Amino acid sequence: MSCLLTEENINGMRAIFLENKLLRIGILVDRGSDIFEFTYKPGQIDFLLRLKKGIKNPLVDFSQIRNTKSQFEDYYYGGWQVCLPNSPAFNYRGAELGQHGEVSLIPWSFELMERQSSIIKIRCTAEVLRVPLKIERVFILKEDSAELIIEETLTNTSSTDLDIMWGQHIAFGEEFLSDGARIYTSAASMKTEHQMPDNHMFKRGLAYAWPMAQDKLGNEIDASVILPKDNGVFSDLCYLEGFDSKAFFAVRNEKRNIGFSLSWDGDLFSTLWYWQERNATKDFPWWGDCFTAALEPWTSPWTSDPLNAIKREEWKKIRAGEIIFTCLVAKAFENELMSNKL
Repeated sequence: MSCLLTEENINGMRAIFLENKLLRIGILVDRGSDIFEFTYKPGQIDFLLRLKKGIKNPLVDFSQIRNTKSQFEDYYYGGWQVCLPNSPAFNYRGAELGQHGEVSLIPWSFELMERQSSIIKIRCTAEVLRVPLKIERVFILKEDSAELIIEETLTNTSSTDLDIMWGQHIAFGEEFLSDGARIYTSAASMKTEHQMPDNHMFKRGLAYAWPMAQDKLGNEIDASVILPKDNGVFSDLCYLEGFDSKAFFAVRNEKRNIGFSLSWDGDLFSTLWYWQERNATKDFPWWGDCFTAALEPWTSPWTSDPLNAIKREEWKKIRAGEIIFTCLVAKAFENELMSNKL
């Protein structure tokens, strides 16, 4: 099957589909340039999370109160978002920023760069409203390939240096994870986030040599194992670190021997957030109805004190006029032997 490009309307928003005989990739151009579908056709599986609330249009579906800092969670349905220029909600040099930044909830422009039977290449572009940043995502799908290549370019369009958090918010769904799965990664260590709720899994205050860790009772557990859906109700956030420049993870459903992998620049996205929400949060925003494991490359860990984190130079600094280019490769695979190397 040759490469195909089609367009659909989802709740009043433009969506572009890139497709070959192995993959079907859905990109929500009119809202964040999200990858909302990553389907591996031979396995008949979409790897990504899709919550029952579905994909909402922020211009159409909204509450009577809109001036909250949790708009990301209001409209979160799953999928894969780009997060910029921050994660925690706070005031940055006079700019009020909500959780996970601006770019995931605004329309992006779309440009067809190349369209042949052997390759499709598109560019999506957005400019942040409150912070002078421009981001471009180029999506490349080739004939007979199970890889999606994503080239991202971030530009500081101002004459002043900026401090940012930049992340790839990738969450996997119940269809893929319900039997359980295993994580393979080139990370060397794992740290826990102290400010998660009490219903967490991993013991706090320790740094672990990946993949072995301890649960809350001090029992040794293998953190690379994503338990089957019926084996545990908890919420957790950890940070996998110690990557070299060729960072890598793969998640494989061991029962079906089907998986998803990602490679990226570990010098830029130096921290891999490992988030699990297993129907444990009974209040907003999940109301007991979210089952996911997410692996998210970020430029730094989350923090409840962003201003001091910036003072400690923990955030990525992008100089006035600077342009940062990076490339990520997402891949579906089947019946492959896995290791913690590329």
